[in-house]
Amino acid sequence: MHKMRGVIDRFESTVALIVLDDKQQVLWPRSALPVQAQPGDAVRLQLIFSATARSQMSDSSAGCAASTENTAAELPVEVRYDSSQDQWLVELVKGRVLRWPAEASACAETDQSARLRLEVDIEDTAARRQRVQGLLDDMFGAPRS
Repeated sequence: MHKMRGVIDRFESTVALIVLDDKQQVLWPRSALPVQAQPGDAVRLQLIFSATARSQMSDSSAGCAASTENTAAELPVEVRYDSSQDQWLVELVKGRVLRWPAEASACAETDQSARLRLEVDIEDTAARRQRVQGLLDDMFGAPRS
């Protein structure tokens, strides 16, 4: 299933602003974030349709290690298929809409409930931070010991 990637840009009051790699922005309630999530963390979003949500949630929970309990969270969302653009429109917090590629699911229904899963990607977070540090070192010189 298609996943979208991004980063938690910052916290604003009761929401976290997540900027996706395709430049879309998601407002995620801070109270529904994984406990350990913080600005700068890389994340993956996955759209789970209602028909498959129960089986995927039970499959993923069966294989989850204790370390992942604090790195993932889900929100219920409403989705609508836009045939003119061949994409799903995912209704988010504060009236925002996330445009999701239609290949994400073979569901035939045009309007339905789903869950949006957010998972903090620890390895990608470390890699992104290392790239940023490398850029800073290139610009300003590596710190001297």
